Amino acid sequence: TSPNANIQKMLKEGTEVTISCSHDDSNLNVMLWYQQKEDNHSLTLIGYGYANIPQNYEGQFEKQFELTREDSLRGALIVRSAKPSDSAVYFCAATHCASGYEAHFGEGTRLTVLEYNVTAPTVKILPPSSKECKKKKKTLVCVASGFYPDHVSVFWQIDGVDVTDGVATDNNAVRKNESYSITSRLRVLAEDWRSPDRTFTCTVTFFNGTGYEPHSDSVHGTAGKSI
Repeated sequence: TSPNANIQKMLKEGTEVTISCSHDDSNLNVMLWYQQKEDNHSLTLIGYGYANIPQNYEGQFEKQFELTREDSLRGALIVRSAKPSDSAVYFCAATHCASGYEAHFGEGTRLTVLEYNVTAPTVKILPPSSKECKKKKKTLVCVASGFYPDHVSVFWQIDGVDVTDGVATDNNAVRKNESYSITSRLRVLAEDWRSPDRTFTCTVTFFNGTGYEPHSDSVHGTAGKSI
């Protein structure tokens, strides 16, 4: 069974944070911890260890991090006095031995050490351009801007029904100064856009540190053939 871990944590600089991990297979007696930075998708080993003995650390992590083990099934990673440079996704894994065996990974915990105040996004849908060449398709653009940090997801609805076909969303939010922005596009049939009874909604779900809050904008189809 894969280890279980928390999903998101958001905290102020200088705070100590504990990321817990557990699994239910007593044969997997080694727990490993990894860090994955946003700008480097590879996993970097922080350390590993067995229960009831001192844990092993990679050199650069020993002063900032502490690994603990309650028993063979439970452990934790403690980040002491967190810094913005500690913002990353942290993974725990469990295996039979420190090397040579398959490791079972948890989902990962995304840790964000805040540099600025948490700010929700402003969401705006831009209607199709009149210069768009595609006669059979029209493109709506959803722009979410001014938010911090970048814990967001975007989804579209047509008349209250979720849609995924024709949706293209930026892989990552883009940071400028103290905030982020992200863009998503929805391509629809021109005849749907020209139906005034159609409602197109873009919703950006923002994690504010304690929960998820939706921020939306909606537009109605435009009658006529001018766009």
